[in-house]
Amino acid sequence: MQEEVEQKVVSLIVDCGKLGEQELRKALAKLVEQMKASHQKHQYNKENPHGKMTVKQLAAKDKGLQSIEVTDKNIGSFNRVARKYGIDFAPFKVKGENRYLVFFKAPDADAMTAAFKEYTAKQVKKAERPSVLEKLQHFKALIKSAVVDRTKRKELER
Repeated sequence: MQEEVEQKVVSLIVDCGKLGEQELRKALAKLVEQMKASHQKHQYNKENPHGKMTVKQLAAKDKGLQSIEVTDKNIGSFNRVARKYGIDFAPFKVKGENRYLVFFKAPDADAMTAAFKEYTAKQVKKAERPSVLEKLQHFKALIKSAVVDRTKRKELER
């Protein structure tokens, strides 16, 4: 965590006793040069991408392209699981229909099966959870149906 913070901090040290226009230009030019160098170092690797990519990139990568049909539009939720297991995938929307084809490549078959098991378990668990709005409607109905007796009764006991 500390390294990430240190990488994002940009320091500019200039003797401010006699700061003139030329010194400021030199310092800013050096800063821009440093920022360009760090950007090139951390730039996205286009030759060997990982994770979500286009079908064309995925097909050009290696052999062993597999696909699965998905009707759920929330394929983005699979992204986290795919990164965890090192799976490269490419979603593709079938034109004119409400379905998606997702193409996969994984380092091995075990990683792919483990990722699918984890993803389907998450989806099943998500589907089984009751909706918060349904719970709210249920409690509203309970409150409306509850009759509160607000009359005061005073009884004298001896």
